[in-house]
Amino acid sequence: MGGYGSGGHNKTHKRLESFRRIDSFAFYDYLVGDKYLEYKTTVQYPLFRGDIIYHVQSKTALIKALSVQGGEYRYVDLPLSRVPGIDGKSVRMYFHCPYCGRRVRYLYDYYKHYACRKCAKLNYASQQKSGMDEMRLKMERIVEKELGYTWWFRDYPDMPIQDLWHIPKPRYMRYEKYERLLKEFRQLQKDYERAFWVGMAKCSMLSSKELAGVLSHINSL
Repeated sequence: MGGYGSGGHNKTHKRLESFRRIDSFAFYDYLVGDKYLEYKTTVQYPLFRGDIIYHVQSKTALIKALSVQGGEYRYVDLPLSRVPGIDGKSVRMYFHCPYCGRRVRYLYDYYKHYACRKCAKLNYASQQKSGMDEMRLKMERIVEKELGYTWWFRDYPDMPIQDLWHIPKPRYMRYEKYERLLKEFRQLQKDYERAFWVGMAKCSMLSSKELAGVLSHINSL
C-alpha cells in the first residue's frame, strides 16, 4: 500500500509530460548533421532555456542554463555515452544525469535544472488522464517519435501541440507514410478542438446567446 508505483506515489509526484525534455538521440543527430563539425571548436545546441555546449575535440559537453535566481547563466557538466547499435555500425548517444549519473535518453527541464525522471521525481501520466490529455500525448508521439520532429517546441515556443501546423517530412520517410501520419495528426487536432468546445458548452457561466454561439460552432466542426 502506497509503495512505489502505487496511486499514492503518483499523487505526490508531478507529471512527466508537463515538463520539456532534451532527447540525446536528437542531440546526436544534430551533431552528425553538421557537415562542418570537424572544423569547429564548439557547437551550441539550443534548448528552450539555455544551450548544450559541445566541445568537439574532447567530445564533452556542458549545459548552459539560467541560475535559479535568474539573470546569470550557470554551467553544469553533461557526461555523454556512445553505445554501438546492434548492426555494429550505427551509434546511439545517451546523457548521464548531472545529479545521479544514470545513463538516460531524456533529461527534463525541471525548474531550471536538467535532471533525469527519477531525480526530478516525475511520473508518467496514468489512466486518470482526461480524453484531451490522451489526445495531446498521441499528437506528441506522432510528431516526435513517428515524424522525428523533436525540436518543434524550439521552432514554435509559444505554440501548444494541438495548434501545430507545419511538420516537415523526414528525409528517409516515404510520402505515403508521411501523409498517413499527418492525416492521423490532423484528425486528432479536430477531435481535440471539438472536445474543447463541447467542454465549453457545459460551462454554467455562459449566457444563452454565448451558448448558442458555442453550439453553432460545434455543429460547424
